[in-house]
Amino acid sequence: MDLFEINLTFNELTFLRSALDPISIQGRDARFVATLQIKLEQEIEEVKRMLQEAETKKMIDLQEAIEEDQKPIKKHIK
Repeated sequence: MDLFEINLTFNELTFLRSALDPISIQGRDARFVATLQIKLEQEIEEVKRMLQEAETKKMIDLQEAIEEDQKPIKKHIK
């Protein structure tokens, strides 16, 4: 089986995934469609995880920057 890579946005992935729900298929295609749904769902979950990690890192970096910025203030207060 040949594998190909395609770059899709999160919205494109979720649209494709939801578009597979209402389609009419014949029995012989059921396994193929189910596999495709699973693959898309896994990619969506991976993107969500990556976005959450990026957001968490931003929050940590922001907190560290705030703490670093406040160090000189704390020295003057003592």
